Amino acid sequence: MPKVISIGPLHHDDHTLPESKELKLKLAAHFVKKIGVDKESLYRNIKKELDGLKECYDPQELENYSDNDLAWMFFVDGYAILQAVYLRYGNDDDDGKLFIKNDMLTFVYSDLFLLENQLPFRVLELLTNPEENGGKFMNAIRRFIDDTVINPGEDSEWWWKQQKGERIHLLNLLRERLLVKEEKPWWWSLWFFTEPGFCNEARKKRHHSHTFGNLKELKRAGIRLQASKTSCLTDISFNHIFFFGKLWLPPIIVNYPTMNLIAYEMCPDFDNDFTITSYMCFLDLLIHEAEDVQDLKDAGILYNRLGSDEEVAKLFNKMDIDLVPSPIIYSGVKEKIYNHCKNMWINQAAQGYHTYFRSPWTFLAFLGAIAALTLSALQTYYAMHQQK
Repeated sequence: MPKVISIGPLHHDDHTLPESKELKLKLAAHFVKKIGVDKESLYRNIKKELDGLKECYDPQELENYSDNDLAWMFFVDGYAILQAVYLRYGNDDDDGKLFIKNDMLTFVYSDLFLLENQLPFRVLELLTNPEENGGKFMNAIRRFIDDTVINPGEDSEWWWKQQKGERIHLLNLLRERLLVKEEKPWWWSLWFFTEPGFCNEARKKRHHSHTFGNLKELKRAGIRLQASKTSCLTDISFNHIFFFGKLWLPPIIVNYPTMNLIAYEMCPDFDNDFTITSYMCFLDLLIHEAEDVQDLKDAGILYNRLGSDEEVAKLFNKMDIDLVPSPIIYSGVKEKIYNHCKNMWINQAAQGYHTYFRSPWTFLAFLGAIAALTLSALQTYYAMHQQK
């Protein structure tokens, strides 16, 4: 349910959003006036492609709207999106002139990623002229998507340029941004102690059900967490040397857009591999309590934007009941972690290290005990030789 603004026909006449229509008209009118677009020509473009735009919705959702109503709705809502995004990244200080408070804009940006608030991206393309100012508006949208993920990189334009096929809507673009893989140099695995492309290998492995404990148990098995260098949710790997293990996980923001991505993947008419859902379920394996959430935050892997750590832990603990992840994705990583944790010798060595070397004081106590035993043995040895 939108908090402030409705986009498209699904919540257009919702009486619980009294400010929505006025806010959209204010944003759209300011955009048209400020940019100086040929609104009549662009409105005709919307009407020309209206039949194709209507195919993006369930026909039952459009029964109460005439073609003119829909064309006007797409026109206003599209410009409202463009103006809201441009307020964030444009060079003009227009938010003061529009008298829109920052807290309301924050809710607007959250509403733009709501599943039932999605507008066909083709509408935004029809409302921007690539030969004039269209490029800078598309760049603002790209930055809007980038800022919704962690570690977008210094040069993040590559993912936008390499997209193939038709852009669907903002939520789908956010999903693509989280799944796009950046090519890594051959020396990456040597330098960062990871296996590049490991997830592609993992997808080919035969699926076996491997379970392991939460973060506390992984720590006792000598496994440490490290944030991946990219936000690609398939950039996950595990490796170990002796009894030390390192699990690389891509950072993710847990917020309302993330929850909407899961809902989007669950749509029956969306053919996908459930990567977002599978990654959240993978994190669910690690999270049993609020302390586990804090450990993921400390490692730079989880950014909590929903509430308290206790609330996030409860949310993840419900995922294994409500969600069905892919049985193939991450299966290779799960198998490696499982084999590491069940190895008796690794467990004994890791627990010994955790017990005696977890802090400087326990390490000094361990050295003191060794020194005491050594001195005792030497005293016994010299006492025996003196008796002779």
